[in-house]
Amino acid sequence: MRLVVVLASLACCACGPPLEVNLSKEMTPDQMADRATHIFIGEILQHRVESWPFLRIPGEPFSIQGIGKWMVLVRHVKVDMLIRGSEERTFIPIHEIFWTGGASGNWNSTRNQERYLFLVRREGHRYHVVRDYWRSIFPYYGGNHKRLPLSDRSPILERFALLNHFPGRGYARGFGDPYRSDPGLALSEWRRAKLQRGLLRHPDRRVQLRACEALLFLRMAQDECWERFSPEERRTLNHFHNVLDPVREFEANRRFELDPMSRWKMELRQWSWSPDGQKSMLSLFTTIRKPSLRAHFCREFLKLYPSDTDNGCPPDRPPPATIVTMDGDVPLTGEWPTDH
Repeated sequence: MRLVVVLASLACCACGPPLEVNLSKEMTPDQMADRATHIFIGEILQHRVESWPFLRIPGEPFSIQGIGKWMVLVRHVKVDMLIRGSEERTFIPIHEIFWTGGASGNWNSTRNQERYLFLVRREGHRYHVVRDYWRSIFPYYGGNHKRLPLSDRSPILERFALLNHFPGRGYARGFGDPYRSDPGLALSEWRRAKLQRGLLRHPDRRVQLRACEALLFLRMAQDECWERFSPEERRTLNHFHNVLDPVREFEANRRFELDPMSRWKMELRQWSWSPDGQKSMLSLFTTIRKPSLRAHFCREFLKLYPSDTDNGCPPDRPPPATIVTMDGDVPLTGEWPTDH
C-alpha cells in the first residue's frame, strides 16, 4: 500500500499542470512586464527546493558533469503590494526552474527577509516567474508604500523605478543602489541626477551620502555635494562601489573638467540615433561643477535646444532637483517636506 502511495505521489509531481519553461536571455524587462499576469512587491520568507523527479528542460542537459541540475525552487512570499492581477491571499508560493550548480551573470539571486518586485504568470494553480533563472525578480528598496507613483497608464517599470527612489519608512539598506534601482532603465541619466539632487536634501544623512555617491560616480563633474561632508564621511562614498576610492573618483571628476569638450562631442556622436538620450546626457553639462564651464555649456546647450526648459540654466541658480510623489517626480524647490 505504501508503494502505491509513493508511486501516486511521483505521478502527481510528473503529471500535474506543467510549468512553462522560459530561459530566454533576450527578453527585455518591458517584455517581461507584458508577459506577467500578476505583479507583486513582497518579502521573501523562505526558499525551498521541490523534488520534481521527472523534470526535463527542453534543450538542456539534466546534469552537467554531476555538478548540478535543474530543479524547482519555491519562494514563499508575503505580499505587500499587489500591482497587477487579483489575489486575496497574503502569503503565496512563487515557482522557478532553477539551476543548482555554479552560476554567473545576472541570475535570480535573492535572500530571505528582503523585498522584491515579482513578475509572474499564473500557470494552472501555481505562480511562476516570467523568466526562469535569468533576472526577472528585481530588488525593492523604497520602504513602506501603499501604491506605485503615477497611474496605470504609465509603464510598470517606470513607476517601480520611481518608487525605488522614494525613501519611505523602513527603506532597505540597499536604497540608492545605482545599478539595481531602475531595472528597466526607464529613467534617463538626467532624470536620475535630478532625483539624486533631491535626495541630497533628505533629512537622513545616510540617504544624502548615497545620493552624493551616485552623483560622484557619474564621472561628469556632478559632485558639488562633496564639500558638504567631512573627510570621514567622504571615505564612505563607495557603499556600492566598494573596490574604488572616492578620493580618486573626485580627482577624476576634476580631470574631466580639463577637457569636457571632447566628452561633449562624444555624446553628440554616440547618441545621434536617440534624440532623447542625447538631450539627457547633454543636459548634465549644464550642471557641471565648475561655474565657468557650466556657463559655457549652458550657451552650447541652448543653441541646440533653444526652447528647452528642463536643464541647469541659467548657470547661477542651484542645479535642478526633483522629489518622488504619487504624481511622479516633481521639482523640489526648497527643503525636503516634513510630511513626505
